[in-house]
Amino acid sequence: MVTESTKSKEKSWVTKLQEIDIRYVYLLIFIVISVPVVWPMGLPLGTVSRETTRLYTYIDSLPARSIVLFINDQGPAAAAECQPGMVAMIRHCVAKGLRVMMYASSTDAVPFADLGLKTVLGRSADHPDYGKLYVNIGYIPQAEVGLAALATNSLYTVRDVYGRDLQSMEFFGDLTDKSAHSWRLAVYVGAGSVDWVVRQVTDVYSECKTGAAAAAVLATRIYPYYPHSVIGFLIGLRGSAEYEVLVRSPGDAAAGMDAQSLGHLAIVIVVVLGNIGYFASRRRGRGGD
Repeated sequence: MVTESTKSKEKSWVTKLQEIDIRYVYLLIFIVISVPVVWPMGLPLGTVSRETTRLYTYIDSLPARSIVLFINDQGPAAAAECQPGMVAMIRHCVAKGLRVMMYASSTDAVPFADLGLKTVLGRSADHPDYGKLYVNIGYIPQAEVGLAALATNSLYTVRDVYGRDLQSMEFFGDLTDKSAHSWRLAVYVGAGSVDWVVRQVTDVYSECKTGAAAAAVLATRIYPYYPHSVIGFLIGLRGSAEYEVLVRSPGDAAAGMDAQSLGHLAIVIVVVLGNIGYFASRRRGRGGD
C-alpha cells in the first residue's frame, strides 16, 4: 500500500536527483582527474594509431648516429599535449644511439627544449655525451627563415644555447655535409603548422622526413602531407601516450589519458543520473494526473 509519506519520500528522491548541487559535480570531476595524475592507473588505450606507429617504426629503423632534429615551438599550453611525446621520442632516440639536435623557434619553447633532455638524460649541458650525441642550439628567430638557414648549415648559429662552440663538437665532426642532407628526421613540436618544416626541409632535402608531436587541433593541417612528406605524427595527448606505450615508458601523457578517460566517465554518469531523475519526475507527473 502506497502512503502519502512514501510518495513524499519518492518525490524528494526524484527532486534531489534532478537538482544535484553543481559544486558536488565539480568536486567529483576534481577527484577523478586528480587521482590518476598522482597515481597513474595505466588504463588501456586501445589500438595505437597508424600515424604514431609509422613515426615509431621510422625512428626505430634509423641506423645508429643518425641525426634527428627537434623543432620546439610549444608554449606552456601546448606543452601539456606535446612535451610528453617529445620526451618519449628522445627516449627512443637515446635507446637507438641516435644523435639528437634541437632548437626553439619561439621564445616560449626555450625552457622546454632543455627540459626534454633533462627528463630523459637527467642532465643536459653537463651530460658526458652532450656535444657528442646531444646538442641544444637554443633559440633561432623568424621560424621558417631560421629553419632554412639551419638546414643550409647546421653550424649556422656558431654556438649552442650554453655558449659553446659548435664547430669543436664531436657531434658535427664526421659530417662531410653540414646541411640537412645529413639529417634523417625533423620533428615539429607544438600547436603551429608543419607546412614550413616540409617546405624548408623535406621538400629541399629529401633524405630528411618530417614528423610531429602536435596539438590535437593541428591534426587536420598535417594530413595533406601525410604519409609522403610527414612520415608520421603524434596527435595530441593520446598520440604522446601511444608513443610512451610503444617505448615501454608510460609517463605524463599516459597519466593524462587516465585522467581524461575517468573525467569523461564521471560526466557520463552525472548526465545519466540527471536523465533518470527527469524521466522519473515526468512519470510521476503523469501518474498524478
